Amino acid sequence: MTDEAATPRFRRWGYLAGLDYEGWPVGKVATILADQGYASVEWSLAHFDPRRMSDQELDDVVAITRRAGIEVSEIVVQQDLLHADPDVVADRVKVTVDAARAASRNGVDVVNILTGPTRWEAEHVDVGVDMPEGQAWSIVLDAMQRILDGVAEYGAVAALEPCWGGLSCDLHSTGVILRRFAEHPGFAINFDPSHFALARNDLGWSIRELGPYIRHVHIKDVAGVPGRDGKEFIFPLIGEGLVPWETFFSTLDEVGYRGFVSVEFEAYRYYQTILKSDPSRASALSMEQLVALEEFVPEGMFS
Repeated sequence: MTDEAATPRFRRWGYLAGLDYEGWPVGKVATILADQGYASVEWSLAHFDPRRMSDQELDDVVAITRRAGIEVSEIVVQQDLLHADPDVVADRVKVTVDAARAASRNGVDVVNILTGPTRWEAEHVDVGVDMPEGQAWSIVLDAMQRILDGVAEYGAVAALEPCWGGLSCDLHSTGVILRRFAEHPGFAINFDPSHFALARNDLGWSIRELGPYIRHVHIKDVAGVPGRDGKEFIFPLIGEGLVPWETFFSTLDEVGYRGFVSVEFEAYRYYQTILKSDPSRASALSMEQLVALEEFVPEGMFS
């Protein structure tokens, strides 16, 4: 990492305020990211949680962010929608819709969701062992229907992120979702190329197929084969993995995507060993990598 701050030309780079940023105040994180050249931030429930925060506190998160000079690109809710207890699922649906209500009131109309199971959490459902796959899909599709209906009432969308380990984890499994919800006004896609690359999907084709639904995009690389995070695969630094970045950007341009493109930093061992768990160093390093990637960003996306 150099001592000089990287200066981006692309004006829609964003950053997901995860890792140790989750324990830092909103204003501090937003100011750091703005100073590093980011145009947007994704807040998770660590900073934007309708279960424990008042409407005023939620409004303040967005206002403080904007005063720092950046936008909130989406709220990352990402509840595991697969659970055997209907009351647990109902609670997870509710927090998702409540987050969309609070966000949309402040002009932020995207919440990020997963299908589940979230295999990195100890209590996840082991599909095929704990319950049949068909039952699992039935639970998740019902939960998604309620989420989409709920967020649409507020003019928001729930952007599904196909994610490793989940029922929706690649292009083909996401087809189950598309057959049911492609025309729903509350449905969208958060496209993270790492999960498609891990599944060995053709990235350009995947973006073309999902292009009409993509409302938010992540930047994350991957190395390895499907299995367990940290065992069979890792999410390394940008540029060290399987994602073909030139294809990624050229196809996003082809489908007309002009939204935020946001880093999700999950190079955990590097973060702990080299960056000493300092999230500001992770976002600074990520910006250097983003500036290097601008070589592959077509001119049309700079507008």
